[in-house]
Amino acid sequence: MSSMRLPEQFRAAQWTERNGQLQIQQTKLRQPEAEEAVIKVHMCGLHSTDEMLKFDLLPDMRYPMIPGGVVVGEVVQAPKQAKHGLKEGMRVVAVPFQGGCAEYCIADESMTVELPKHLDSGNKQVEAPVFAFDATRVWVAHERCQDQWKRMPEQERRLAKEINERMGFKGDGLLVVYGEGGFARLALDTLKMAKHDRERKIMLVAPSDKWSAGDYGLKDDCMLVVGKHNLADELKKRGGAQGVMCVDMPMQQFEELLDGCRFHSSLVMLSPRQEHNMQVPIANILAKSMTLHGQPLLTRSELERVFSQADKHGLRAPVKQYRFDDGSVREAWTRTENRDQFECSVVVMEGQGQ
Repeated sequence: MSSMRLPEQFRAAQWTERNGQLQIQQTKLRQPEAEEAVIKVHMCGLHSTDEMLKFDLLPDMRYPMIPGGVVVGEVVQAPKQAKHGLKEGMRVVAVPFQGGCAEYCIADESMTVELPKHLDSGNKQVEAPVFAFDATRVWVAHERCQDQWKRMPEQERRLAKEINERMGFKGDGLLVVYGEGGFARLALDTLKMAKHDRERKIMLVAPSDKWSAGDYGLKDDCMLVVGKHNLADELKKRGGAQGVMCVDMPMQQFEELLDGCRFHSSLVMLSPRQEHNMQVPIANILAKSMTLHGQPLLTRSELERVFSQADKHGLRAPVKQYRFDDGSVREAWTRTENRDQFECSVVVMEGQGQ
């Protein structure tokens, strides 16, 4: 039983209709399952994946819908069947996938970890939601692509290399991040700390030149801009893309991007764009025997591993804080949806943050 009396109602940012405006309203806490904890939210990250809630893209869900896929907070009611030592009063990072932009939320214990000590102070706390969701998604998706390649029979890998050489793709190729802003910067830095790919060159393909290569921690020749460069030619010169990590949805010149990909390469799509229609060139994907991946599921062990690596390598996340009120939450979401600020949006509850 909880030693803290939970409120019957609390405030939450909600969409009450498809493509509506976020508004903070009272809501009720549902009864948690035996493996779930109730968390008093201190801060919450907003991400483009919340568009799936705004536009009602998930099955068996009804409005109102509360965004916020990752939170930092305090456990106020531990799971009835706790298996990983979650206790009341523990400061945690949790990935509920939705419902986090509220004063309270519910999260499964399997998706909740204790807030690392190196993030449990000052402004670093607000980076924790971004590491937990965005860095971990990139890390896990990349590892799974690498594991898939390693499990491939040696004869098949040799054949893929021969085909790539005939297509004009030399060497082992490179890794590409597609997107812009702080999420792209974080993806680049996360891939750089992946131990099995530190020798492989990493490039950015940006939808615009809104920010410079220096903003991403790159040299000028490591950034290509859609519409300014011939993506296929430039990638081919560098051996072609063995993997493309899309933190935004590719829209313009998608075929050029795929033409710059190697045979037996992989494409990971992490973020939706409901307001745009993407024409997927299926023929290009089939012709090159490419593998298309979506957003991976995350586990507590993966969260802990990425937090450990982030501390070891000094990973930082560009963050902008917003207050938990109607105007600020709407601005945070608009900035996230429009991708018009470099920093990642984190909503901070009253009395938290700086």
